[in-house]
Amino acid sequence: MAAQIRHDAFTQPRSRIIDPSHSLASASAAGLRQQKWRQEQEKEWDRHLQKLQQCICDLLIKNQQLRESLESTKGRPHLEAENE
Repeated sequence: MAAQIRHDAFTQPRSRIIDPSHSLASASAAGLRQQKWRQEQEKEWDRHLQKLQQCICDLLIKNQQLRESLESTKGRPHLEAENE
């Protein structure tokens, strides 16, 4: 019986040994998943950045149009007063 216990004690840890190639493959797969996730996140941020840049351009154009409109209306009262 003592021999059986010793035999079980030596065989049990052996089943818990991790195959190094399995570990490397698993780590490699995890690394690839993480790299893919990072690339997706970068693409997402690029899309947000492009949208923000477009919004800024649109606001600058609108601001310029409003400024020009305001300047043109400031000159009109003087012209209308002169015509009266």
